[in-house]
Amino acid sequence: MKRKLFVEWLSCTAASIAAFTVATGAPFLSPFVVFIAPFPLMVLTRKLGARAGALGALFGTAFVFGMAGAAYAFVYACGFGALGAAEGFLLSKFKSGSDYILCAVAASIASKLILMYAFVSTSGVNPFALSHDAAQSLISSFSSLLSQGGVSLSQDDVGSYADTLIRTVSMMMPSMLILFSAADALLCYAAARLYFKKTPEVKLPQLPPFALWRFPQNIFWALLATLVLDVAAKAFPQEAVLKTLSLNLMEVLRALFLAEGLSLFWYFLRSFGVSRAVRVVLMLLCIFFSPVSYILSMLGIFDIWYDLRKRIKIRRR
Repeated sequence: MKRKLFVEWLSCTAASIAAFTVATGAPFLSPFVVFIAPFPLMVLTRKLGARAGALGALFGTAFVFGMAGAAYAFVYACGFGALGAAEGFLLSKFKSGSDYILCAVAASIASKLILMYAFVSTSGVNPFALSHDAAQSLISSFSSLLSQGGVSLSQDDVGSYADTLIRTVSMMMPSMLILFSAADALLCYAAARLYFKKTPEVKLPQLPPFALWRFPQNIFWALLATLVLDVAAKAFPQEAVLKTLSLNLMEVLRALFLAEGLSLFWYFLRSFGVSRAVRVVLMLLCIFFSPVSYILSMLGIFDIWYDLRKRIKIRRR
């Protein structure tokens, strides 16, 4: 029995180290791996307990330190080890899925802030910031695509757009951290649900089905605060903090309203008997096609206020 537990501990720890290796060494896979970075140690902690998770995080940190040095070891400790162990511990402490997600998002934000503070303090470089070279490369790549369609950008235009992109990313950093943290918390939770699906003795916090997701109406107080901040930012343009607060709060609220609209859309698609595969494809199109995502955000606002699922009766199939 002890040998089986040791093998489980070692395999989860090795998977965590492998995920870190891919995230830091494979640029094309890195954005996808980072979102599920805490998952291996999250599973380890939920299965074997907080002590096993902490030992896995310490061993992984020591291994990365020996292979790549202190900077990489610190990144692993915050973003992969400690965060995974913390989320696994939270999985065992909550019965409500919404409470768990809120705490997991807070833990993820904390890990990213610690990383940011440490790197800015020691090197003066923000690891989450967009460099001028990266921004210019991104704009240049986009410009080459446009040129194939007969639209060309001058070098001055590329530099100007790069500067604008850097300012926008810097200003929107708080909302980006929140949304990225929410994404990795939800994805790790979904992966854990799938992993433990055939292990009924492991109880996980429960979220309602996606088709029934609804946010409370007191979210409109946050919307009102955002509108007040927006008016204040226009009245006092010299106060940059007002504009930053209003933009970031609006971005987070827009994501919540979009989630509500997607949930409503999923509900009606399911009610009409649309297959799951088609629903997933339509959801992805709705998320990445701006006009549709805007409409779904508006529907999300109406749904929070009026509960359209109850008002529009559809016979389920």
